[in-house]
Amino acid sequence: MNPADLRRVTKARERLVPVVAKEFGPKARFIHLFGQGRGMLAGVVAEIPEQPLGTDELPLLAIVQYDEVTGAVRVVDREFKYREARSVGRDVALLDGEGNLRLREANGRERLLARGVGGDLFPAAKGDALVATLQTSASHKHETSVGIIDLKGQVKVLADGPGVDATPSISPDGRTVIFVSGRTTVASFYVTDVDGAEPRQLTNVGLENWMLFGGPPKEFVPPPVSSHHMEWLSDDVLRYNAGGGAFWTLNVRTGAAAPDLGGDK
Repeated sequence: MNPADLRRVTKARERLVPVVAKEFGPKARFIHLFGQGRGMLAGVVAEIPEQPLGTDELPLLAIVQYDEVTGAVRVVDREFKYREARSVGRDVALLDGEGNLRLREANGRERLLARGVGGDLFPAAKGDALVATLQTSASHKHETSVGIIDLKGQVKVLADGPGVDATPSISPDGRTVIFVSGRTTVASFYVTDVDGAEPRQLTNVGLENWMLFGGPPKEFVPPPVSSHHMEWLSDDVLRYNAGGGAFWTLNVRTGAAAPDLGGDK
């Protein structure tokens, strides 16, 4: 992890740990950070499970808000019933364990936006919509699509290839949507737009799963670990967490990608 990212995470931990212990008890832990800046949210578990969870099991979370700028922390919801949360303008989108996406408005009112939402929430910069992974079928958890959900609750599918289409993100200008798909057997970035244009493969073009045996080739671009640690540096360049403390940048026009080594500043 480059120095700037390490300091960012360390600062968040210093602020959140004592508040979580005070508000939720000494066994509670924050385990996820959602978003950046003033709208950053954190997911809190009641306690860390003694036994590792299965691949498809997710702990249900309470939600707190952490202002990266001021360091202020406030409780959004004390109930341990959410899988994800993201700030959408002044409001908060909350995804519960049943796949129901609700919007809690700044005035405290809450309304249902959509059902059958799988996760990977990423809000548009204007705060008027979110992109998300959608559950194609309750009986086929490994068949997912990518869609955009506006604040009126209208859902539009943008990409639905065979298998998993997931981990979407939307550019600051609100036009370009990137996501990850395994439709070529290698997890790769694809690009579409909010009108649902035919997706185009951006990374790992020509690679097949067997080519990764024994270690990926030098041209392999790793997928992101989640949509929660993606940030746009411009309308064309996305920065994302590839796991293991490594961040990459991706040009969504050209497909050019490279490790972001950062600097000590």
